[in-house]
Amino acid sequence: MSGISRLARSSGLGWHAGYCNKCSQCHAGDNNLCANAQATIVGHYGGFADKVRAASNSVVSIPDGIDLESADPLFCGGSTVFNPLLQFGIKPTDKVAVIGIGGLGHMALKFLNAWGCEVTAFTSTASKKKEALSLDAHQNLSSRDENENEIKSAVGRFDYILSTVNVKLDWNLYLGTLAPRGRLHFVGATLAPLDISVFPLIGGQRSVSGSPVGSPATVAKMLDFANLHQIRPEIEKFKFTDINKAIERLRSGEARYRVLLCQ
Repeated sequence: MSGISRLARSSGLGWHAGYCNKCSQCHAGDNNLCANAQATIVGHYGGFADKVRAASNSVVSIPDGIDLESADPLFCGGSTVFNPLLQFGIKPTDKVAVIGIGGLGHMALKFLNAWGCEVTAFTSTASKKKEALSLDAHQNLSSRDENENEIKSAVGRFDYILSTVNVKLDWNLYLGTLAPRGRLHFVGATLAPLDISVFPLIGGQRSVSGSPVGSPATVAKMLDFANLHQIRPEIEKFKFTDINKAIERLRSGEARYRVLLCQ
């Protein structure tokens, strides 16, 4: 799912603009899990302001070599898909699949490829298949195969599946493609309840989990990794005065892949 961002300057600010700095999560460096974290633009006015006030420990320096237009989506979507790589110990030898090649998924492909994984993209259209392969996926499987043959052909293949979509799918079908001890992990905000059979989890000791954006420390590591491997998001730029056109482009579902507002 693509998002609309605003350019930063020498430092960047992601989803959070402050934390309580008192809870055990904050003390452990997991500020992104703070129950009283202050969202940057959600829950108050100022989402399109030209200035922002934020706590110093929520602001992260942008490394030399990363242009500001690329850095901006990395702070949000890039952080979201990079965070699980650290939190769950994804190994370079792992076989990883990504469901949904959009604003989140296209960056996940780039990070996982650079991480060293064998990367598979689950896509819903022929055009997305070509795009996924150009975005560092090693192979593609259709998520809309009417006979479900392509997904079923991958039974027991993946160590890790990252879902970036916000729609309801046949999650049991995807669980079947996990190897023993495999993990189905959600970073896409699927609104419908998960209908999952527990026996595939028990029998293969598989797991289901989710995670938000990364902590400031994780964001900093993500930026360094992106800089080292020249990972950049695919963006479409709009002038700030054309914000309505940008929103229409986002709502159309045709954005490739992050919409950026520039002054």
